[in-house]
Amino acid sequence: MSYAEAKEIALLRLELRACWDKGDSRGAETALARLWQVVGNDSELAAEARRWASKFPC
Repeated sequence: MSYAEAKEIALLRLELRACWDKGDSRGAETALARLWQVVGNDSELAAEARRWASKFPC
């Protein structure tokens, strides 16, 4: 994982936390979509994305 990818993941985590605090499921949907694009073959990151997805109603 490159520095740019790690930084993007960190920013997505911050965005998801902010969405959680505000109850903004639409914003979380956008951040989660981007996170899924970054996941690739990383099983830990995929598990984290699934945990975040379970916190927001579809």
